Amino acid sequence: MNLTRYWSRQKAAGSWQRILQASAASCRLLAANCSLPAAFCLLLSFTSWHAEAQQTMITWAYGPFGTPGDAAYIVENGRIYQACGAYGSRGPCLYAIDQDRVYHTDGFGRPGICAFILDGNNLVRAQGNSCTRGTCALMIEGNKVFRGEGPFCTKQEGAFFIEPGGGPSPTLVYLAEGPFAAKSDALLQVKGPIDTIALLTVLAGF
Repeated sequence: MNLTRYWSRQKAAGSWQRILQASAASCRLLAANCSLPAAFCLLLSFTSWHAEAQQTMITWAYGPFGTPGDAAYIVENGRIYQACGAYGSRGPCLYAIDQDRVYHTDGFGRPGICAFILDGNNLVRAQGNSCTRGTCALMIEGNKVFRGEGPFCTKQEGAFFIEPGGGPSPTLVYLAEGPFAAKSDALLQVKGPIDTIALLTVLAGF
């Protein structure tokens, strides 16, 4: 489900009544289909309609309380950029997202060969222009992310624990350990809305 495009169409209609009605429908759809925790799904439903115009900053985070550090990535208009510095200077484009497919780019945002496919709750490695399916990378279950193995995504050890923010509070991503993905030290702060496919693509690099 591409909520960004969906909300863009609703905004173009120019009717707040239609937008609110559509928001209710989106919440019902997210409740059935969103693989992230409920609070995070609701955040996506109310903010992703303007995600194309909004920049999401991902910073490094440290320790048990997620102390923020410098910028690591920027997600904007279906692109994932490398970032650096306290103010998030945007670097080269790493990935381009097209619905359920993720492509490597030439550094300027032009898609190249395929990198990943989102298959339900699983991020699967892919290759070639036609996105030939490869082995499993990550699997998301609620607010826990596990390593996956093989073409059928056999669950392995826990990799990450997602702690959704509320209001001005950012979403925190922690490293996780063991078969139950026990929370360890923080890794990233996510400041702004982000789709599941973009978040998993970033995490696949760790």
